[in-house]
Amino acid sequence: MAAEADVPGTLFRKIPLEMKKLGFDTRQKFDEIAIDAERLKDSQHTIKQLSTAMNNCIACHATYRFADTEK
Repeated sequence: MAAEADVPGTLFRKIPLEMKKLGFDTRQKFDEIAIDAERLKDSQHTIKQLSTAMNNCIACHATYRFADTEK
């Protein structure tokens, strides 16, 4: 995906596999939201999809942190 294009390989290799999976799934969900919003024009459907996608965001931010190793 395009979001990973600007991530240095040294950093990307350090990201846990489960975090990568969650990230890929989240971006896929947002792509689906954009497609469905344009196609269906149903705001209630979009809100439901957004709620589901945001659960990924919440789970990731609650679980993963990068530690400052330069201290």
